[in-house]
Amino acid sequence: MAPFASNAEIVSSIVSFAYWGENHPGIPLSLSTVLALALTCHTFLEPALDQLWRRQLTLFNLAKTLPDNSWEEVAEGDPGPDGRTRTWIKVTRVLLPRDWMRFDYYAAKIKELGYDPCAPYGYAEITTVGWRKEVATPRLYTNLCTVRLPYELVPNVKRLRWTTEESNIWIRPYVYIFLNPPLTSLVLDFHDTELDTNPDYSDATFLKYTLQAVVEQCPAFRDIEILWPQMDHYADAIAGFLKVMPKLRSFVANVREWTEPMLTDLASLRGLRRTRAFLERADFPWLASAAVKPPFPVLEDLTLDAPVLDNCTAFLAALGSLKLRALTVKCDRRPSATALNRFLSALSVCSAPGTLRALSITDSGQAEPAPLDAHTNSAIHTEALLPLTSFTNLRALTIDLSAPLALDNTFPAAVLSEFHTLEELSLGATHGWGQRPVLTFTGLAQIIALCPLLGQLRIAIDTSHAEQLWNSASVGTGLMVKENTRLRTIDLIDSYVAEDSNTGAAAVTLSRNLATLFPDLERIEARSPGWKTKTDGVEAEGEDTGDGEGNGEVESTPDASEAPLSMDVHEAGLASDDFWREVEKQVATFALLRDMDFPMDLS
Repeated sequence: MAPFASNAEIVSSIVSFAYWGENHPGIPLSLSTVLALALTCHTFLEPALDQLWRRQLTLFNLAKTLPDNSWEEVAEGDPGPDGRTRTWIKVTRVLLPRDWMRFDYYAAKIKELGYDPCAPYGYAEITTVGWRKEVATPRLYTNLCTVRLPYELVPNVKRLRWTTEESNIWIRPYVYIFLNPPLTSLVLDFHDTELDTNPDYSDATFLKYTLQAVVEQCPAFRDIEILWPQMDHYADAIAGFLKVMPKLRSFVANVREWTEPMLTDLASLRGLRRTRAFLERADFPWLASAAVKPPFPVLEDLTLDAPVLDNCTAFLAALGSLKLRALTVKCDRRPSATALNRFLSALSVCSAPGTLRALSITDSGQAEPAPLDAHTNSAIHTEALLPLTSFTNLRALTIDLSAPLALDNTFPAAVLSEFHTLEELSLGATHGWGQRPVLTFTGLAQIIALCPLLGQLRIAIDTSHAEQLWNSASVGTGLMVKENTRLRTIDLIDSYVAEDSNTGAAAVTLSRNLATLFPDLERIEARSPGWKTKTDGVEAEGEDTGDGEGNGEVESTPDASEAPLSMDVHEAGLASDDFWREVEKQVATFALLRDMDFPMDLS
């Protein structure tokens, strides 16, 4: 045995690195290396098993540790988006005391439930929205709790994410199984389903008493996130919780019925680091009533919902100095370029230099029937984003507005010239750019050169320009560029592809340029003709029948604030899915030639 193997800290660090690896956004983690470590020697066995079992999406895998003759896998229902049928566990007999030995051993290792073990850092899970291939149904939980006390099942869970994707809406009350003393964090995410039709009590009543149970049963509790459809008495259900939990680190709820006393209680939490608030008006008298001065003294992560962006601008001015690390703004109506510039200017004034790491500005406003002209005041030009230059330590930037984006090749140098630590850049991912993009491969190459750490990119470009790129690994003439080896996937949104590019040399130039910029690129996401029709057709597939085994479940539908809106986007220039799959193959071919040290003639 190697000398370092006797040092538990070193062994733990090795296992942790084997688990997280390079951690590319959007790409599932591979658990094979950790499994190989577990099989290497006894020294690595327990740390590796701890890492493998720490995060579990459901209790599906845990149920399979029961004796083989006590359960069976059942696949029923309609196929999912990937063509596979959902699988669930059916208990086939009464469970005896001697059946629980392996179950208890692995159950004690689970610390985070509702989190995909294959999801990279910063992601809860990687799956199609509303669809999990393997689920733990209400009937499974009922069978387990028939012979065991609920708190005995998974006693050490510290972080719990409870969502509608746990098969169907009837899963909600089973959250009580996990409200145990170790619990510190709870996410209740039911925003994407209709309100429950429970005849005994309303959703607001369920939420109110669930939070009361947290107060009584979870002394270490610090973080709560609630995402629910807007309902009667939503605010009343959470008001009491705020008063009796003075040590909360985060309180996030998408409620829109805030009362001034509730907002005062929220601003008075001394240790609050993360929160979300709806700003109905542009005046905030409740800030002066806060028990602590200044209000929100240690706030780091803030989400603001508002009808218009100017309300958020006024809120920043009222708060004064801030040390935010993350700010998310969601507006109901589309802001003008002037309002956006005004907001960014106010943020640059009140933010402490160098502290802001993540900024997201989105809206859910309806757009005009046709794309607006790029020269109107509604379009977002580079000038509107110039205040962003104050935030040189940003690592994630999202601008997703229903106004057309008119960012050209001057945008990178004017705005991103000092963004050397930027890791995620998303421009128009949901709404699209609303017009033919002005940015070309030249501008994209500048972004890659200025932001060398980019690992996630969503952007639209005009690919029809005959620009040819080359780097030190290729041979040719044209623009010399730097390559990015961190990106594995890229979302080109509604990038423009000339009609004659679908075949011939233009398509090859497109592939070669992508391969030059992103030599390790594996996947290209982009909109294809008819994308809006497909999006509008996403609906719930019926009401829950209550059978508890995946039949009659309510399919999750995207949150209205997240779904693409009814903008009549001009689809000329959108390439087909088959075209992009062919581009992926050509990019892979160029990468193979590069690895073989075969000259890539780009002339």
